[in-house]
Amino acid sequence: MQVILLDKVQNLGDLGEIVNVKNGYARNYLIPQKKASRATEDNIKAFEAQKAELVAKAKESVAAAQARAESINGLSFTISANASPEGHLYGSVGPREIADKLTESGYPVDTSEVVQSEGVIKAVGEFAVKLNFHADVDAEVTMTVVAEEEETA
Repeated sequence: MQVILLDKVQNLGDLGEIVNVKNGYARNYLIPQKKASRATEDNIKAFEAQKAELVAKAKESVAAAQARAESINGLSFTISANASPEGHLYGSVGPREIADKLTESGYPVDTSEVVQSEGVIKAVGEFAVKLNFHADVDAEVTMTVVAEEEETA
């Protein structure tokens, strides 16, 4: 299916490009998220009429994402988790826990913005976590996972 991109989409294209994508990707993700519309003659004409407005909106969202990235880039935080004496976690630390900890610390982050290319964390230690705020804007924070202190009664 041919679609015209209404926003920059990572690994796909820039604003205004007409690209071929699979039908399901267009119908289930791009069109509902208002990142694209079908590339019909009417939609292309409508896009050309709105192009200046969409470019301004895109620049505004990139600027907002860059401001968020600058405020959070290089931040260090600690998450405590239940772990064995050898340092293996009972469970794991994933995007939800990371996003919740950052939001709790005063830096609102959505779970979908946390990128863990290596998968979830299953051991204690220090890890670099990448945050993707926009297709062009990334930040990196340092997370230390420590074992929870056991209470002795």
